[in-house]
Amino acid sequence: MPRKLALTLEPVDRETLPSLFSRMAILNGTDVVNFALDLGITFRRILEQDEEAVAIFAERAGVSPAQLAEMLSWTGERIGDVRMRFRKEVFVSRALRNPIIRGCPLCMREHAADQPHPLRHIALRGDWLCRGVDICHQHHHPLVPLWSSSLPIERDNIGARLAEILPDLRAGSFDCVRIDPTDYDLWLDKRLSQGTAADKTWLASQPVFPAITLCEFIGAALLRKQGEAPDDRRAKATGFTFVSQGPDGIRAALDILMRSQDGGHIVTQGEMGPLFQHLKGIYLDDDAFAVFRGILRDYFLEIWPLAPGDDLLGQAVTERRLHSITSASKETGIGPTVLDDFLTEAGAFAPSDARANARKTFDAKAWQYILDEIPTLVGPIALRRAIGATLAELNGLKADGVLVPRTNVATIKSPWRIAGGQALLEELDAHAQPVAPEEPGWETIQRVHKRLDLPVGGIIAAIRAGFLRLGQRPDVFGYHGFVVKITEAAALKAKAAPKRKPSTNRGEVTAAAFARSAGIRGKGQFLALIEGGYTPAMLVLNPTTKRREWRMSRDDIAAFKASYTTLTILSAETGAHRNTIRAVLQNEGVQPFRPNGLDVGPIYLRNAAEPVVALLKTQGEK
Repeated sequence: MPRKLALTLEPVDRETLPSLFSRMAILNGTDVVNFALDLGITFRRILEQDEEAVAIFAERAGVSPAQLAEMLSWTGERIGDVRMRFRKEVFVSRALRNPIIRGCPLCMREHAADQPHPLRHIALRGDWLCRGVDICHQHHHPLVPLWSSSLPIERDNIGARLAEILPDLRAGSFDCVRIDPTDYDLWLDKRLSQGTAADKTWLASQPVFPAITLCEFIGAALLRKQGEAPDDRRAKATGFTFVSQGPDGIRAALDILMRSQDGGHIVTQGEMGPLFQHLKGIYLDDDAFAVFRGILRDYFLEIWPLAPGDDLLGQAVTERRLHSITSASKETGIGPTVLDDFLTEAGAFAPSDARANARKTFDAKAWQYILDEIPTLVGPIALRRAIGATLAELNGLKADGVLVPRTNVATIKSPWRIAGGQALLEELDAHAQPVAPEEPGWETIQRVHKRLDLPVGGIIAAIRAGFLRLGQRPDVFGYHGFVVKITEAAALKAKAAPKRKPSTNRGEVTAAAFARSAGIRGKGQFLALIEGGYTPAMLVLNPTTKRREWRMSRDDIAAFKASYTTLTILSAETGAHRNTIRAVLQNEGVQPFRPNGLDVGPIYLRNAAEPVVALLKTQGEK
């Protein structure tokens, strides 16, 4: 059994294996190469932590198993080609092995003070090896470069290198202004020295090397965002303020980094580019970064208009969550201005939303029906051809809300649904009876409207209610072929006339005013509901304008609310935002009320919406 050497040294706190080996060589009057040979090993085997060589050295130096384990933990032990175990944590090798050796000159000068053989006493500490450590906590002195070499056999010949710098070390040439430790510095020192049990931050649940990396990259990005040069130490301290708080803190930092001046989110990597490059590159398959990668992926999936198949931090996106005006335009071929107008009118954006098209994002699923519908819309000429209507007839149907354009935005030239027109034809066809071309006394709905000053909507409402017969000329296509008996229409007008009286009831409001208060923008849409007989109202003569108008009493309004609801009414009842309510209705499969295909606006059946009301109220109580 090898005997313990006569001259030995005790390892100092946090000392590394090469440091103690060098000090032992000097104590025994030789250098590291010859000292190793004297022990029957080589210095290279010590640096490579050859198990047999290290055991021989420990035995001859009188280092106990506990001391050896502690020393190796501060030195770093290889566990693969590019990984090392350091203080029971896994680091990439380059975070611990660097051509530049750093240290605290005040610590080393204290070791050498009043010593006849100072090189026997100057030790290098393991925490100085760690890339994330920047300060000596004993002296509040920054770690400074001492020497540099790309050859480990030269770099870790510590006694020889110390001999070269000892005069400058004693002269104070390495000294710098002292600094106060940051919260990051204090956290890392405690984490390395005492382990996760002493870590009171959220980072206790995460490996230390990924935590250091995130602090550094996010902090540097925040400093760049503020127009400041990203000093390495300040970057770590800045990033730690956010990263140590966990997912919420990281998301708060990302909100700062990704917010643009127009209120939208930056849709490029921006200041996050360096971190993305590392997470997609050298750390792509590193499971230690999994939690951080997941936080980042979840965040960017919420703000970026990513398509299925797009790569996000090394994983393919499986479904689209968001569209931007730009991405939707590219995907559908619809012009961005048209898309913006449609979506703004539908409520996806506020009218004041000034975000650039690339940053103007919206829920892809909730508004997909708009994207699907726009290509099917046609202009007035195409609609007239499809339903067989003259220009005057189409204008009459539009004026009374029988046919309602999909959008009222004046710049959109194709606002009509052919399906809406065809649904009207099918409905009228179900009420119609054949009328011979030569049979007199029958006229088109539009001509009756002009002759008798009866609203087109009123005529069609009477047809629906069975108060007025509808004929159809077999030799005329479409809407222009539907006719009514002129005498029956005149009788209907005479019968209804006595009911039109000046309104003096202050409890009444115009149907248009109530519609606006309920969030129904299109006047014609709500009138279509009334004239179709689906909700009560009174046709009266306005005493001021002498024009006929629909008005609603309190009972009429109560009857409407008992049967129907709108986004505005639901918002008042639940406290939820209109967009939230719209999304929940969409997810629950609740569609707007469309009697016989008639577009009466954003009105929902009350009984269909009740489960959504209960759900929204439950969410509001949480």
